[in-house]
Amino acid sequence: MDTTALAPMTELEAINDMLSLISESPVASLDEASRVADAQIAMQMLRRESRDVQTRGWDWNTEEDLMLSPDIDGNIILPRNTVSVDPMDPQLDYVSRGGKLWDRANKTYKIGTKVAVKIVFLYPFEDLPETARRYISQAAGRKFENRTIGDGGSHQINEMDVLKAWSILLQEECDNTESNVLQSTTVRRIAHGRFR
Repeated sequence: MDTTALAPMTELEAINDMLSLISESPVASLDEASRVADAQIAMQMLRRESRDVQTRGWDWNTEEDLMLSPDIDGNIILPRNTVSVDPMDPQLDYVSRGGKLWDRANKTYKIGTKVAVKIVFLYPFEDLPETARRYISQAAGRKFENRTIGDGGSHQINEMDVLKAWSILLQEECDNTESNVLQSTTVRRIAHGRFR
């Protein structure tokens, strides 16, 4: 096995990249990162940024026409990593509540039948496409520098670096959904929500 071959960024690499921005020593594992103050902050900020990005819903973390089945009590338990869920049938007024599908019209969890849904999932860092990992690490790194050095200090990651990573991520989304940025409502929604 060639250990020198390039591979997608890992969560540990992203954390160590963030630590290098403030001239801190790298950590050898995620377990060590959870015990070292600056590394722990970097890990928390990276994971927070990952959640924020994934919550928007992308081609790579969204499943359509996923069939969910009720349990023996008629409840539809949602996967633990569900961010949002919406029935494919627009007549059904079901939402996520307490980790289950809630029927708003009938005020009950007892749905009792299979439901096809569009669902957005949260995935671990290593399960994301490289473009998403790169943007998340750049955005989190920028925030980490701001928190540590302050807005007025000298930064290794500038806003243009973050914007470049964002545009590459958007381009991949356009390519994957076979649409252009002007036609895709998903991409428009994501693009407009980037800088709040």
